[in-house]
Amino acid sequence: MRTCFALLVLWGTAMAQSLGLQVALGFTRNAPTDLRVEQQGFPSTTVEEARFEGRDLEGFPYYTVRLWYGERVGLRFELELIHQKLYFAGAERNGAIFEQFNVTDGFNYVLFNLAYALEAGPLRVVPRVGVGALVVHPETVVRGQGWGVDGDPRWYHLGGLGGQWAVGLEAPGMVAPGLEGKLTLGYSRLHIARGYAEGWFRSLHGTFGLGWP
Repeated sequence: MRTCFALLVLWGTAMAQSLGLQVALGFTRNAPTDLRVEQQGFPSTTVEEARFEGRDLEGFPYYTVRLWYGERVGLRFELELIHQKLYFAGAERNGAIFEQFNVTDGFNYVLFNLAYALEAGPLRVVPRVGVGALVVHPETVVRGQGWGVDGDPRWYHLGGLGGQWAVGLEAPGMVAPGLEGKLTLGYSRLHIARGYAEGWFRSLHGTFGLGWP
């Protein structure tokens, strides 16, 4: 009898869980950052207050894809890809060594999130926190030396660690529209010709998309 009761509890718990998929487009705003540049044949240089544009809807756009397992209202476990883009737009000091410094095939966050969906009237509020890896595809020309080819997957590399803090709003339904605000933080080492550039990257994100369910 106890065994049957335990099996019924486990079955009920499993049936209460859901699988969900969410996809979204969005916009980013990037904070200036200092980048330490190490390149063979040159002294260590810091590019101070480097600025990056997102150009989020140009070319292949900024997007997020998230798969979650858990409760529609309650705890969720999530895997998320944030496909962000970076275009160098100048610096306060030493920016002239960058003839090009873009990460257009992705400054990609691959994250494991914990989220908790809360009922708020007709909507759900979903705070989440996530940590994971950065997978990046830089295309750069530094001091006249090029590295990376736009659109060529062979130039992807593991670029560091990152995380996010986010709050989303969902409208329940089989197709659920949603809005979300995010803060991402990552420390990345980006390959350049005969060296690397590394630093902290901080961005604000606003996204809009659809979810199932």
